[in-house]
Amino acid sequence: MSSFEKFLREIEKEWSQSKRKPKELVSFYRNFLKKESHHLRMEYALGSGGRAITYKRAELFRAVLTHMWTMALEQVYPQMALKEPAICLLAVGGFGRQELSPASDIDLLFLYDLKKESEQSIFELIHQILYFLWDIGLDVGHSTHQLDEIIAVANKDLQTKTALLDSDLICGSKVLWKKFQDVFEPSCITGKEKEFIEWRFEDLKEQHKKYGGTVLVQEPNIKWGCGGLRDYQNLFWIARVKEKIVQKEVIVKERWIDNKDWEKLKNAYDFLLRVREELHYREKRKFDLLTLGNQGKVANAFGYPQKDILGRVEEFMRQYYDHALQIYLIANSTAEAIAYQKKGFLSRSKAKKNIGSFTIEDHSLEVVNPEKLTENPILILRAFSFIQRWGLKIGTTLKMQIKHRLHLINYNFLRRKDVRNLIRLIFSRKGQVGEICRQMHEIGLLGRLFPEFAPLRCLVQHEFFHRYTADEHTLRALEVIDSLIGAKEAPYKQFATLFHQLQNPFILYLAILLHDTGRAASHKRHHEEQSAIHAMNVARRLRLSSEELSLLVFLVDQHLLMGQIAVRRNLEDEETILEFARIVMTQQRLDMLMLLTFADQEGTGESKNWSSWKNLLLWELYHQTSQALSNKEEFIIERRKSIEQIKEKTKERLSEKIDQEEVDAHFNNLPLRYFQAFSEESIAVHIEVIHHFLEKQLDSHSNVLAPVVKWIDKPEFDYSEVIVVTWDRLGVFSRICGSFSIIGLSILSADINTRSDGIILDVFKVCTSKMEFASKEQYKAPFCRILEEVFLDESFDIASRIPKPGITVKKEIEGEFPTSISFDQDSSKNYTILDIQTPDKPALLYRISNALLELGIEIVSARVATEKGAALDTFYILNSNGEKVVKEEEIKSILKNIRKAIGI
Repeated sequence: MSSFEKFLREIEKEWSQSKRKPKELVSFYRNFLKKESHHLRMEYALGSGGRAITYKRAELFRAVLTHMWTMALEQVYPQMALKEPAICLLAVGGFGRQELSPASDIDLLFLYDLKKESEQSIFELIHQILYFLWDIGLDVGHSTHQLDEIIAVANKDLQTKTALLDSDLICGSKVLWKKFQDVFEPSCITGKEKEFIEWRFEDLKEQHKKYGGTVLVQEPNIKWGCGGLRDYQNLFWIARVKEKIVQKEVIVKERWIDNKDWEKLKNAYDFLLRVREELHYREKRKFDLLTLGNQGKVANAFGYPQKDILGRVEEFMRQYYDHALQIYLIANSTAEAIAYQKKGFLSRSKAKKNIGSFTIEDHSLEVVNPEKLTENPILILRAFSFIQRWGLKIGTTLKMQIKHRLHLINYNFLRRKDVRNLIRLIFSRKGQVGEICRQMHEIGLLGRLFPEFAPLRCLVQHEFFHRYTADEHTLRALEVIDSLIGAKEAPYKQFATLFHQLQNPFILYLAILLHDTGRAASHKRHHEEQSAIHAMNVARRLRLSSEELSLLVFLVDQHLLMGQIAVRRNLEDEETILEFARIVMTQQRLDMLMLLTFADQEGTGESKNWSSWKNLLLWELYHQTSQALSNKEEFIIERRKSIEQIKEKTKERLSEKIDQEEVDAHFNNLPLRYFQAFSEESIAVHIEVIHHFLEKQLDSHSNVLAPVVKWIDKPEFDYSEVIVVTWDRLGVFSRICGSFSIIGLSILSADINTRSDGIILDVFKVCTSKMEFASKEQYKAPFCRILEEVFLDESFDIASRIPKPGITVKKEIEGEFPTSISFDQDSSKNYTILDIQTPDKPALLYRISNALLELGIEIVSARVATEKGAALDTFYILNSNGEKVVKEEEIKSILKNIRKAIGI
């Protein structure tokens, strides 16, 4: 008898002696549960294990339900001493397993037999208990069935059958409970094992896919995700159905799992239950998602000793991933072994094919004599070469035997020529590298072959743009490159052509493997330099040629460069392309860097990161740089093609619409960079919009200050182009930006042009918050209406009209993505480049542009983007004298104004 039951029985005696009314017990139960739940929380806080706490909580509710049952029986069956009613109360699901977290479902099954009891008495008893539970504030899940009914339901619904596998008697008729046990096995399991086990594997697979498809997601679901609580529970459901194993320890006794792995599995499950305990307390509800915000709170609650919060989060999450990986690998491989190993309904084909020291059994590679792996460790690497070559999986036994021999992969082993050759072979097979690296990484071999990569295991990345840990991101980037083989869908199809032409995939795959290794060493956002040092060490160990070494180090060191230039620099500026071409030097480097950039971005797991707009910019940079590398002189000539030729073609195009004098004025009043930035077709459209604006100036009924807007939808690129023409005056750019914010649109880029005759021609690329084109039909009218108000009313308060977002940026996320403001005076000859990275906020671009306006700073051009709550903005600026911003006093003033504007 538990201490809870003893306490309740003493109270029962006291209350019966004082003849209190049953209604008055409601307050007692409520206070009792509150007090005992507080004691459990204190035990948890003092370090009790997750399994122990969930067991005690289940025992607490069992005791309360048992007491309620006794009281209700006395009310409904006053002659109970004569016979035991044919009804019992069962705990099912997690409650039946005796595992209850603070907000877990309390699932009950009332099982009864109408042949021996009246329906009225049974339902009166059930109602009394349920009303009691509801009155004391418990939300329980319950069902009521006769024996034949629940068997029928279980055979129709596999979820119900799973819950009944964990059923346990709380109180009531032991005869009926025994009858249920005798009937359940032959009626619901025998002969139906195959259906149940196949469904369990499929259900688990679907849940894994839903929650990221890997243990190493940045925000894991501790119940349903890979390596979650369900993986552990699934093992014992399959063992129960396939091998009739009821006691968990029998799995060890029958040697389905060894003692070491059993201890790892138990410890991992206990850890996850403790994490779940903390999450339920924090959220005050059933909540199983380990969000970025909660990770720091759980790490603090668990008492990690690191001085800074990021260090505590990193250590906590490393432990979480390590435990989840143990559950994922051990529980699932053991479940598969139990399901498939013995002959019968799910046994796999036993056809074997011997290959030296190995054998292929049902598409898996197994080892014939494990001791051969010890005598000649090169066989470990050859095994993975075979697996890769023939598209196999590593067998359960081989996996375990290699794990036990990882210590043989040491410094001397890696220096062997045959080892170097095998590594080169494995990393040279196009389309087959990512999967084999994943299999090697799962058992710890990849980190032994490349010690530089080992510290990335389970390493949390404190960034907005990564959904996965550092090692999982790298594996996914490798798989992105693999997927280019035979790719037919955009954007993969374009990159597939480059990959097919690639002569040395070994270096590209190696660069991807190593590109983020510096993160573990430096714990800094700028990790490229340390990664490059690691690449140099690997190149020397593998005895790469000087040309290969140079190429590998370049790719790793510059792996962020191409993406940054494409998105954040002015590609219409000739200097941008020529400087990038100078860094890249060769077409081979450009091709590989292009592929690496794509894989790195796509491997973050954020599908919206790789938008059509980004793709367009990257290919524009690639093609222009390729041309510059091919023939610099021709590139310059092409970029500086005769303005007169463009003018004549434009006049011819517009001859029936616009006077030639207007065309001449357009070409005379704008700088060279404008004509390099836009195509002849775009220039013609701009002239037409300006013509319409000038016509309005002659209309006595129109307001001369009102801008003219042309809206062009470009759904194929996921943005809309918006051309705004108006007179130049104070705050034009800020007011336009504010108007876009008011109607809820994001600005992808802005090209700002001021004609010498005072006409402003600003071209924006805008999209919705979902990174889709902003339809003209939906957005143009409200934008024009707001824009006209903004320009006509000098007191118009833009900030107050911008809608507040439903979800604001949390402070803990702001800490993970600190604001960065930098000035670049070298990349452009004529302008200072201002880079701003900061958590996105309402009207941010409006606030920044207004802050610059107050200092007389001119924004000549802008590249702006918002991704996953982070603003990445680049401005080409001049001071009030039309010069580059270089003076320290000017820079300090700009920094002060911007920080004030964005609230830091």
